[in-house]
Amino acid sequence: MSLQIIAALPEHAHSLSEFSAAAFYDAYAYANTQEDMQQYIAEHFTEEEIRKEISTKNTFIFLAMLEDKIVGYAKLGTSTSPKQLNGKPAIEIERLYVDKKLQSQKIGAALIKHLVDFSKRQGKEIIWLGVWKKNLRAVAFYEREGFVKFGETIFTLGRDLQEDFLMKKEL
Repeated sequence: MSLQIIAALPEHAHSLSEFSAAAFYDAYAYANTQEDMQQYIAEHFTEEEIRKEISTKNTFIFLAMLEDKIVGYAKLGTSTSPKQLNGKPAIEIERLYVDKKLQSQKIGAALIKHLVDFSKRQGKEIIWLGVWKKNLRAVAFYEREGFVKFGETIFTLGRDLQEDFLMKKEL
């Protein structure tokens, strides 16, 4: 079994919707209300919403596949950049999730490598993201992958305002 990373296509929308909702729930349900979780999932991970994201200009979604099964994915976007990046060509990792049963299998690292290589080909100088301060495992993962903290922001999950670190990696 070898891992493949491919660009998401509209025909992946159904399976990516299911994977996204499950991965998000697995990552955050322990620390959030059911109401906030369900609201966020309903707004962001429906098949229709995922299909729209796959087709959005300047949004890039990559699937980590083992055989024909999604085991992780990442979403890049270029629509905004924090002011701290001083207008440098940058791209945001909007989402990165790996099947919780496979999180020690280097799938996340393979996705990061793919995103960095892709971003360099796009002429970007910085790849950045927001990560929940309470998600210590994710913060440590990004630090291992060479990201450094450069600010903070607020992320809204349902009705809950949560504090995120902004992290970046120079390309």
